[in-house]
Amino acid sequence: MKFNKILILSAIACLGFQSCSKDFFEVEDASVVSKDQIDEIGNSSPDALIDVVEPLMLGLNNYTYQYNTQGSGSTVHEDFGLMGIYHLGDVMNDDLAFYIRGNGWFTFDYELDYWGEQYKRPYFYWNFFYTVIAKANEIIALISPEVTDANLKAYRGAALTYRAFAHAYLAQMFQQTYVGNEEAPGVPVVLTNAESAEAIPGRAPLNKVYAQVEKDFKAGIALLEGWERPDKTMIDAQVASGLYSRICLVTNNWDDAITYARKAREGYSVFSPAELAAGEAFNNINSKEWMWGADITSVTTTMFASFFSFVCSYDAGYGGEVGAYRMIDANLYSQMGANDARKALFKHSGSGAQYTAYESELPDYTNIKFKKVANWEADYVYMRVSEMILNEAEALAHKGDGAAAATVLKELMSQRDPSWNLSTVTPEVVYQQRRLELWGEGFSLFDHLRLKKGVERNYEGSNHLASAQYTIAPDSWYLHFQIPLRELDNSSDLNAEDQNPAPTESKYK
Repeated sequence: MKFNKILILSAIACLGFQSCSKDFFEVEDASVVSKDQIDEIGNSSPDALIDVVEPLMLGLNNYTYQYNTQGSGSTVHEDFGLMGIYHLGDVMNDDLAFYIRGNGWFTFDYELDYWGEQYKRPYFYWNFFYTVIAKANEIIALISPEVTDANLKAYRGAALTYRAFAHAYLAQMFQQTYVGNEEAPGVPVVLTNAESAEAIPGRAPLNKVYAQVEKDFKAGIALLEGWERPDKTMIDAQVASGLYSRICLVTNNWDDAITYARKAREGYSVFSPAELAAGEAFNNINSKEWMWGADITSVTTTMFASFFSFVCSYDAGYGGEVGAYRMIDANLYSQMGANDARKALFKHSGSGAQYTAYESELPDYTNIKFKKVANWEADYVYMRVSEMILNEAEALAHKGDGAAAATVLKELMSQRDPSWNLSTVTPEVVYQQRRLELWGEGFSLFDHLRLKKGVERNYEGSNHLASAQYTIAPDSWYLHFQIPLRELDNSSDLNAEDQNPAPTESKYK
């Protein structure tokens, strides 16, 4: 495969490492530097190595909300990094409905017509996560596992976390879910040159992909322990634990899902009903539930080509004044209790809520969850504590401890619906609350895939577009991507025989 070359330090002219200046660190070919030399630099001159690694770490963080990650020569308003990935997953599912077909951005995803090798969507997904892996590997290669400096340890830990996260998300979209398909061909495992014996350049079996994912997560979390991050844009041990718990739900590793979700949410609390409905709950990184996110500023905003352009019903974006509103599925909305505070996040004329003049004109079921921020500076939420409560509760329920699961879930539900008072819950009950709580935040497709749920838009009273009222089986290849054609054409490790099958069934049942 043709991935970005892994780069590490190469200048070795300075023998007295302690006196090396920032200029010493020239990035060239890895082959001219030994592991011992890198280790010596990290331990004897950590500040000098930090000068090199820190910009790479910040660059990796910034890449998560970069516009046009695929380097397209044309306009790609749906390519705004990680939230673009999350949003296309939501529109491929049945929890989110389109009001109009729109101008083409995300439309073919909603219609489940963008899975083929020749289209740009599989390449966008593939390129985004393998670029994350390449950037993470560059950092990992620079920092010894035995480094003692706290910041260098944390940067290596964060890079390992990013690498694990990226491999896991690739595996979910280019193959059926892990359980029941453990030996099925997954995705290439790309590591540093020093780890080349463990890399798998062709389609690694899913069990080997996820084994590397678990190894990277646990090593990353250990390195991040005790490190205090400067702000919520950085991955710390709790965020890494939360990401790992997310993937443990995919592999049905219920014990680790519980352990790491608990670890992740220590010290955090959920929004009260008033905070949930407040204007900054889902657009401000400083909101109390947020654990990890992107701080969008006047310098980093991508305006029309942004997450909020599509999900904010108030602004001059696609999901606002253009009229391509993002709505909650009518059937899902109906499953909220009469006193559920989350009803306030969606406009509905029968709710009895007081709306502004503008909101009153919005179609029923339109989301008003993601509020406008002036100058397109709304922040992106990647993780918040409600997810961790749901992760823990679901894993407990899968283990058969419905009472403990209910106790955990009540921490969330006491702030959502005061009438909710179940003493035991099933995984299905927790799943239903996931759909309501995390709507629009990028979880719905991945939850559907791991739980082997189909897509059902074709029902009486459906508010999905008539042209997209599909019924899709849980194992349908409509819900996955083929390997990008340009990867097959340019790779020595992948060829046409490695390609995923094309779906052949009708989307209408």
